[in-house]
Amino acid sequence: MHMETALVSTAVGATMWGLSSTSLGAALTKIGKEKLPLMVGAGAFVFGAQMMNCAIPATGASGHLVGAVFLTALVGPCAAFVTMAAILLIQCLGFNDGGFLAYGANLFNMGLIGCLCGAIAFRGGQKSPASTMLRAMVASVVALQLGALAVCAEVALSGISTLHMGDFLTAMQPIHLAIGVGEGLLTGLLLVAAQARVFSWKTLTASFALCAVVLVFGLSTFASTAPDGLEWSIERATIQE
Repeated sequence: MHMETALVSTAVGATMWGLSSTSLGAALTKIGKEKLPLMVGAGAFVFGAQMMNCAIPATGASGHLVGAVFLTALVGPCAAFVTMAAILLIQCLGFNDGGFLAYGANLFNMGLIGCLCGAIAFRGGQKSPASTMLRAMVASVVALQLGALAVCAEVALSGISTLHMGDFLTAMQPIHLAIGVGEGLLTGLLLVAAQARVFSWKTLTASFALCAVVLVFGLSTFASTAPDGLEWSIERATIQE
């Protein structure tokens, strides 16, 4: 759901920048230094996982982990939102993945919505493996559906694209439902493994960082080249080239 600048108007982009930056400022005041190592390790893992697009069978599209629900269950919603902000900013400025004007919208769609869904799903203490899987699935599916809906609303309010909005909406929701199911399964499995506490938090943090290196410099070369959910939807809703 990394939106490019061509999809959003200056007014919509600036509004979403204001909303996301205000939320980010509030989140920064509520995180402690003790969470920083795990934020960095888990954030690096999510960064790497977002580069690993996987093909969605029978669609011609691909999807990748968003990670906001996973990070929220691991470090809490405020720390997760700050981590997502850093991930998306590096992708925007360093890899040209998501336009700078659209950064506020991307942070809202992929970060704030997912962190809120994760906070609601995982409030309270330790969960059983079955409960963790169910909560991860529900939170991920809802987060992806709301995020996809937010993208459509932002594009419609911007009014600068040549997309047929009815086709865009009907393409975005089903494909992100499939991505949400995949995200829920992976998130649930990762959280069950983390909650098992076979390793200490320090070891777990180092493991996430190591996995990130493997993903970025190794496995990402095998990522699917099929268009992601947003690109796939745009292709089906474009009126003209």
